[in-house]
Amino acid sequence: MNINVEHQPNCRAVAHVRVPAEEVGKERDAVLTYFAGIVRLPGYRPGKTPKTIVAKRYENEVKEELEKKLISDGLRQAVKSEGLELLNVLAVNDKMYHDTDKSFSFTIEMSLAPKFELPEYTGIPVKLPRIEVTDADVDHDLLHLRENQASYEDVERAAAIGDVVVLSVTGSVDGQPLGEAFPDAPNHLKEMKENWFLLAEEDDFLPGFYAGLVGIAKDEERAINITIADDFRYETLRGKTITLTASCHGVKNKAVPELTEEFIKKIGGEEMTLETLRDEVRDGIRRRREQARDAAKANQVIAHLFEKVEFELPQEVVNREAQRRTNEIAMRAMQQGIGEDELVKQQDEILNSATNQARQNVKVSFILEQIAKKEALEVPGQKIAMALAQLAERQKVPAKKFMTDAQKSGLIDNVRGDLLLQEALEFLKDKATVEETDPEGEKCEVHGH
Repeated sequence: MNINVEHQPNCRAVAHVRVPAEEVGKERDAVLTYFAGIVRLPGYRPGKTPKTIVAKRYENEVKEELEKKLISDGLRQAVKSEGLELLNVLAVNDKMYHDTDKSFSFTIEMSLAPKFELPEYTGIPVKLPRIEVTDADVDHDLLHLRENQASYEDVERAAAIGDVVVLSVTGSVDGQPLGEAFPDAPNHLKEMKENWFLLAEEDDFLPGFYAGLVGIAKDEERAINITIADDFRYETLRGKTITLTASCHGVKNKAVPELTEEFIKKIGGEEMTLETLRDEVRDGIRRRREQARDAAKANQVIAHLFEKVEFELPQEVVNREAQRRTNEIAMRAMQQGIGEDELVKQQDEILNSATNQARQNVKVSFILEQIAKKEALEVPGQKIAMALAQLAERQKVPAKKFMTDAQKSGLIDNVRGDLLLQEALEFLKDKATVEETDPEGEKCEVHGH
């Protein structure tokens, strides 16, 4: 068998294969023998049908099976002789029987795993903050706990930052209702009825709206002019000045409960004391920071490997990962209320972001896979079984049926592959050289510190 492999960019290769007539004839005879043994034709005993009859009656089937066998053998020999790590076959082209010498030729387009030299991967330097939990940290988390149990009481005074105002709001542009001027505008800008707004220093609705409400009182009506920013997701309104007319139905004060014995027992049970509550909160903060530290360690290890080695990536794998990420981004955006029209406008930006992230993910995956292979890492069967059981539970499919389907679809191999990458990352984290730095405070978006 004459094989010539032509390597191309992006981890592609084309194998040009020519099978000599002697081998074609030998394989064809083997295929005919197989068919003669299984076909049932009137007048012939099972397994005794002459090959000439089989060849004539099943000409197309014999040809198809013969080509399949020759192509399979050609692929196997090409991979072996060239030391290729095949990801998948993209296409088989140019199939031809040659009258001159009775040979058969074809080409196979392949996607290959990239070849590269691993950098030094043990002792990767990482900087991680030392974990300390102070009394002030505990007090801050207890404040969040108390605020989660807060109640809102009506007050007979003007609204201030930190208060809740209950409003009905209608939007307009140049005196015309927003819904008439811009029918496709977001519904919450057209009209809202008796919505609660927690007035904060940082406006999470429209910049300037909360500031315009400071001092409003029950039964008061107030018009607030807002100029829409240039990056507003509804493009048609960008740069426009809209008027939001707010009618106040009431002002409420946020009442945060004190850490009384009654409150502590309410949230923690009869056995809970202030001391045990503080201990639980302290342990929770430590666990949270340990998780953040572990995530930072993983990110630094991955970033180090990513920068230390460069190689081409299989475009098909990148495209597949980019499509997956694009679907995730679109799904998340739709869950946040972004419409299809807006997604279409942002599709280039979404695709570029998804493709860049896909290239990073694919590159790191190949590096971790090579490390796992070099270190002979394996995934314990118990981990695979647990991961599959969790998937079955999430999808609400009976475990037995899920396992049967998983074996047929190849899901088990995919899960094993994902877990193997995790094993490789854990190996790298265990071998990393850690330099501890001063503790880092956690940023609180609610209280601004």
